[in-house]
Amino acid sequence: MAVSAGLLTACGGASLDVGTGTGPTGLYIAYGVRSSAFEIPECLATQATAVLQFGGDESSNGDFTTRVVWHSNAPDVLYVADGIHTGPDGILLAAGTLVGLKPGQAQLSATFSSFTATASVEVRALAGARIDPQLTDISERLAQPFHLLLRPTVESPEQDETSSVAWSFVQPTASASVESTTGIVTANSASSEAIALRARLLGCGREYDLPLRVSTPRNLRVDYEQGSELRLPVGYSEALTVYAEFATEGSVPQNLSTVVKIDDLDDDRLSITPGIDSLYVQALEAATADTGFTLRLPDGSLSIASKRWQTTDAELLSFTLSPDTLNVIYPATGQFTAVGLFDDGVSRPVNRNVVWSSEDTSVVLATGLVDEAGKVTVPNGEVTTTVTATIAAAVDDASEFAVLRGYPAGTK
Repeated sequence: MAVSAGLLTACGGASLDVGTGTGPTGLYIAYGVRSSAFEIPECLATQATAVLQFGGDESSNGDFTTRVVWHSNAPDVLYVADGIHTGPDGILLAAGTLVGLKPGQAQLSATFSSFTATASVEVRALAGARIDPQLTDISERLAQPFHLLLRPTVESPEQDETSSVAWSFVQPTASASVESTTGIVTANSASSEAIALRARLLGCGREYDLPLRVSTPRNLRVDYEQGSELRLPVGYSEALTVYAEFATEGSVPQNLSTVVKIDDLDDDRLSITPGIDSLYVQALEAATADTGFTLRLPDGSLSIASKRWQTTDAELLSFTLSPDTLNVIYPATGQFTAVGLFDDGVSRPVNRNVVWSSEDTSVVLATGLVDEAGKVTVPNGEVTTTVTATIAAAVDDASEFAVLRGYPAGTK
């Protein structure tokens, strides 16, 4: 069962006094929008709302999610929280939280005074789940975060549900340790022992295993966003990713970008900013000589020289934004991409140089020197808005525009 932080505490109830003024006229259940039938994914915690209607317009209605009596006629299929008693695995969930325990149908009801609202709920089997990254080996004496990624439906993107998982090893081992609530594995010395990491979804009890070895890296490899291109304009950045490779045939390289140390950096010419999965090298000053640095493991056992950049004064002529229209169904996210054309004839990603904004302030766009610049998070409701991408340094058309459409959870 995936439990988001926002669902761990009960929602505040409405402050309306039904004993005075215009009396209530009805009650309905909303799942994003008013719904008499909807689908939810198995094992993921989602939120239903009970709305009490009063005379007048919609603005006089009240959120009574915490004041109704919730009921599921098939508690082995659908669990609904009351915000008071602990649910599956002893976790206290906010009133109206729904957990699909297994695929099937259930009738959900909410009752307040003489009013009862119902909705038919179909619990759909998860379309997929995996532990990420799918490594075969982890480097000795280093820590490696793991995540559990779930795909609720075939059409939806994966969701990171790491915090809703109990992490452990299938069998006790001296080769590594794991933090039960975070999925961070700390490796000890290299060993031939086979170990298996386990992620158990709370509530529905699904378990996923990943076999591993603790190994000594053979060498380091660096992948560059711009490949062999050496020119880097001042003010712009290039992403690079550092991998450890292992001697065992068929082993998967391990991303060590966040743990490597940097030596021999000319910090007048280049700056390095760590991201979640990559490092970002930014040009600070143009010069005729090339410049680079050395990447090494913390224990100094392996190192590799970076490519050597030519920092230039190339100007951004224009940039394009894609897609023209982006559709996102909550809680999924989307991403816009900006590619710039420079006067040296090179096209480069410029997502991290864009100032992203939306006419609708409920839409959140990631901006700055981060892995997910241009990522879009939408509210749980319908929204259509214009997204603006601006780079003040662009010679022509410093702003580009796209359309974003957001839809509530459960939209097909």
